[in-house]
Amino acid sequence: MTESKVMKRCPACGKTDQVAKVSIIYMEGLQRRKAAHKTQPVDAAAGIAGNTPLPPVFAQMQASALQALSTRLKPPASGKELPVRPVHPDLIILVFSLATPLFLYQIITSQPGTLYPVLIVLAIFYGVYFWRRTKILVKFEREKESRRLAEGQVRRGIERWMRLYYCARDDGVFTPGASEAIPIDQIQGYLMQE
Repeated sequence: MTESKVMKRCPACGKTDQVAKVSIIYMEGLQRRKAAHKTQPVDAAAGIAGNTPLPPVFAQMQASALQALSTRLKPPASGKELPVRPVHPDLIILVFSLATPLFLYQIITSQPGTLYPVLIVLAIFYGVYFWRRTKILVKFEREKESRRLAEGQVRRGIERWMRLYYCARDDGVFTPGASEAIPIDQIQGYLMQE
């Protein structure tokens, strides 16, 4: 029997009839939300794409209740950071330096009188950058390390989330073999702890 077919016993109530894997409930809630937007009927007893049937207590739930439960059981996320890789400050300066001659040529051909003030501003810019470069690089490395640690924490949280089961009777989550269930309101804290 695969893990999804095995009924896990809730440590709080000791029963299995209202227990389902958190990831399956979450995916079923997403599927119902998607189906509601497309106005297609969903066979709740069939489960996700007909592969994993939900226990009757979940299959008979109204779509809005299952969607709300799915939202409460969502996996951990890394936050509101943009999905871009940090760029090394020296690379930014290199690209800027490669583009500078084009701008200087345009200034020489169209406004030669402003060339000296622009050169002074560029000299000040490069001077300040190289003077503060060590601090800028330390900050860049610190942010990069912080981001790496946060991504690792989220990855471990998702791995932990994939092992969780939910008991509707106790409104709690648990890992198989645990001695107690965790209240659903504390799930994000549990998932993100070290």
